[in-house]
Amino acid sequence: MMPHPTALRARILAVDEEPFSLELVSEVLGEAYEVTALQDGRAALRLLDDARCEFDLVILDRRMQAPDGMAILRHIRASPTLAHLPVILQTAVADPVQVAEGIEAGADFYLTKPFRIEALSAMVRAALRQSRERVQLAEQAADMETSLALLGQGVFRFRTVDEAAALARAVARLCAEPDLVRIALAELLVNAVEHGNLGLGFEAKQQLMQSGCWREEIDRRQGAAAFRHRVAQLAVSVEADAVRFVIEDQGEGFDWTRFQEMPDDPVRLNGRGIALARQLAFPALVFADGGRRIEAEATPRPRFRA
Repeated sequence: MMPHPTALRARILAVDEEPFSLELVSEVLGEAYEVTALQDGRAALRLLDDARCEFDLVILDRRMQAPDGMAILRHIRASPTLAHLPVILQTAVADPVQVAEGIEAGADFYLTKPFRIEALSAMVRAALRQSRERVQLAEQAADMETSLALLGQGVFRFRTVDEAAALARAVARLCAEPDLVRIALAELLVNAVEHGNLGLGFEAKQQLMQSGCWREEIDRRQGAAAFRHRVAQLAVSVEADAVRFVIEDQGEGFDWTRFQEMPDDPVRLNGRGIALARQLAFPALVFADGGRRIEAEATPRPRFRA
């Protein structure tokens, strides 16, 4: 059964060979969450596979003796009973290539040691929030799959970040690699809402993420008179060789060239969406209309090919 992180205190498994790092994680998170700390990767695998033990979040150190953090992460993502778990991967090496490898393997966030306490707390809150949303959206996406099987082309309009995430999860099922497309498309659709229609700039979002007030500000802006009537649009076309996406928003536009590559600071909580989308699923993103229009394409699943 999939655990729900809103029930009582969320349960976190932290795995790291360094006692000091484990002690710090337990101290920072212990008041708000139920933390289980382990230094042994094999013990962590046994605990994860024990049906009596359910966790809401896993924090892994990448560099450990076998099995290391990447091996445990792959085990989690390959397991039908564990694949839903959000994972924060931490390392002492701030290498963009390793960051990309970790994200492609299924890490939700990447934390570089020595980490800032506020960065760890913000990542945990964000990961648990995303986990709650996934539970809710999975049912909605499953209901849409039958309808999507009949889709040749369609236009979807959305206003909120929740609608953007739900839409990405649903239409990604049209593609040969739905998990990667879901993550990449969600980044672009959420950008269309928060940065496009709601006018939330990079620096402002960085401060909101660090303070844990991002969602509150998003909700406030969506109800404000200046933004409440703005809608974003996703046009989808299923063809023999590609699923084509066109995303449009009603914002002021932006300089997308600043965000083509992964940020140098791996713990930065925003500014990576476009680069992540390019790395995971859409290497040939096309921007137009001052950044208000984005075109992308992916390989279709065989059953959905026109």
